Amino acid sequence: MQMQNLEVHELYQRWAEMYDEPTNLLVRAEEKTLRQIEFDVAGKKILDVGCGTGRHAIRMAEAGAEVTGVDFSLKMLEVARKKAAGLGVKFMHSDLNAIPLDEPFDMVVCSLVLNHVEDLRSAMKEIARLTKVGGRVLISDMRSDHWRTKTKEIKLLENFTTFAFRHTQAHYRAAFNETGLKLNQRKKIYLEDVVAPGFKQRFLLKYFAAGYVFDLTKS
Repeated sequence: MQMQNLEVHELYQRWAEMYDEPTNLLVRAEEKTLRQIEFDVAGKKILDVGCGTGRHAIRMAEAGAEVTGVDFSLKMLEVARKKAAGLGVKFMHSDLNAIPLDEPFDMVVCSLVLNHVEDLRSAMKEIARLTKVGGRVLISDMRSDHWRTKTKEIKLLENFTTFAFRHTQAHYRAAFNETGLKLNQRKKIYLEDVVAPGFKQRFLLKYFAAGYVFDLTKS
């Protein structure tokens, strides 16, 4: 089958039923990195922005949090609702830049989303708006600061690609500062058990960070 480029919304619609499969190495690596960060969610109000199939929302609800998940893909939300049955998680269909909520949350989580957003500062402004003062923000993203161009065609699903946007560490720092978010720590995401065709590619994927997790507090 010939490789086809899809608009990001369409790609995630197609990916929904397969997203949680164990072959999704970046997701596995991101989850392992998040487990290195200590945080207690019991009794907390948490917003999962770009919740997808609910992988983080469900774990936090099981740990005693009151969770709201937001995503732009109806198919991903359909999978999430089935997985979260009985847990009381609220799911909403919404775009990241205009979430129809007003109350601030104790914690906002945004995982592997922002590479798909061109206007990073606008997205961070919306995340900060929905975080209470003193609240926590956890963001994970693919590493794109080494890309030479502003956009790049990336393969996320077999036979299908989509475009992602380049956000450097300087871009992130500026967005954090402008929205009153203080960076507590940054963790690198490394891919392990990498399956790649050549030694050079396996070496780069294993020892060159595939992404980051940012742990922030709203001041």
